Amino acid sequence: MAVPAISEVPQQCKHLAEPSLPQFAVSCALMGWLLICYVPQWKRIVSRASAEGLSTLYILLGSVSGVCAVGNIMMIPSSAVEIGCCRTNTRFACISSLLGMMQVILGIACFWVVLFMYVYYSEEEAEAELHGRRPSISGPNRTRRRARRAWIILLAACTFAFAILLISSIILHRFPWYSQAWADILGVLVTIFACIQWIPQTWTTWHLGHLGSLSLTGLYLQAPYTWIFCVNMMIRVGLEAWSVWTVYLLVGTMQLILIGMGIFFAIRDRKESDEGKSTAVHEEDFESWNAYVRSRAPSNVSQAPSNLAPDERSLLLPRKRASDAR
Repeated sequence: MAVPAISEVPQQCKHLAEPSLPQFAVSCALMGWLLICYVPQWKRIVSRASAEGLSTLYILLGSVSGVCAVGNIMMIPSSAVEIGCCRTNTRFACISSLLGMMQVILGIACFWVVLFMYVYYSEEEAEAELHGRRPSISGPNRTRRRARRAWIILLAACTFAFAILLISSIILHRFPWYSQAWADILGVLVTIFACIQWIPQTWTTWHLGHLGSLSLTGLYLQAPYTWIFCVNMMIRVGLEAWSVWTVYLLVGTMQLILIGMGIFFAIRDRKESDEGKSTAVHEEDFESWNAYVRSRAPSNVSQAPSNLAPDERSLLLPRKRASDAR
């Protein structure tokens, strides 16, 4: 394909005709990092074969928030310019200009994988409990309720996505002058949903006292990605397109809160584990002492086990007879 001269490129596409190599590299690295961020989360759900620990509202709000984020990035006028400039710009320039959009879509696709896994493992755990293959972690009643809610949120998320897609298509083809206003509305919805999304998850995690199927490693990876992506989007679309990057600022803050909770639970559990091991060692030593004492006692002495610690016994063995001493 012949490379068009800069003079032949439309005025609105000239700033995209010569993409920044460092920004292209950073954007590609962010997309790879995003995939790595979700791998621990997917792995944890699969390894536990359970959706316990993930809030139903967190999954629902995250899914609809993602739909609004995709609608927002697709509806802003700059995205239409970037897509249109692919007709005249080189393939590399086209891909580079669309990377911001691809990042948003990839992030939402990864979260929707979590949604489908949540539905599948909620149903699988309920079926296993019902047929006696294995007991559920949360108990039979709560597990069955979660399975029913999982299908409801899947239906709600798909219906919401279809509605947003339909409205966006009508505005683009019939009322394009409302595109920026609709994009701002979607951006506000993204911010609201994303903020509310982490509240039920934070409450669920704190109420359970553990992360459950929520991956702490995934949070470790997602938080820096969120902050870097937020700064990258601010540079790419500017401060005037605040609706695009505000949500990532808020999400990054909430992720830091969950990371703090996860660290707190890990320290607490390790401390309790160490205390449990110390108690177990003490009990084992005590049983060994009693076994040793019983083995040294004469056969005519009662062998009833003692429940007293060695330092609490005044006389462990009977006094030797004078004939035995001689």
